[in-house]
Amino acid sequence: MRNTLFIIILSISATLFVGCSSFVAESDARPSEQTEVKQQEEAEVEDLKPQENPDEDIKAENPEILLAKCLTEKGVKLYTASWCGHCQNQKAAFGDGVEYLNNTECAEGDGWAQECKDADVKSVPTWIFPDGQMKTGTQSLSELAKLAGCVYSSDS
Repeated sequence: MRNTLFIIILSISATLFVGCSSFVAESDARPSEQTEVKQQEEAEVEDLKPQENPDEDIKAENPEILLAKCLTEKGVKLYTASWCGHCQNQKAAFGDGVEYLNNTECAEGDGWAQECKDADVKSVPTWIFPDGQMKTGTQSLSELAKLAGCVYSSDS
């Protein structure tokens, strides 16, 4: 029994000594060595973090935002008026994506904004595509995607 107790105490002492000596060794290290060790540890931790993948960010966005961005990138323009209920419904269909649309407000005081006159917009909402095609009235998001050559799936 004494031998067993002696071995346990010896093991604990050895463990404490090794742990303390490594602590002393680190604290006795030159500052430049400590910095290198710390940088290496930080790099190892950084390697363990999930890497950002732009494709995953795109997939994480909702399909309405993606569609709105695509329409704008393709040069599609939306013309609306603040008093127009159909315009409000059209924009609402995009949810948070509405901020990415290239939208021109046609209501200006008691008249029509010059930009809308120049584009020959007679009623709102009106979508104008880069090829000059005009679509008036509320359009489905699927139809807009198809006309612009964008990918859209409400199931995404």
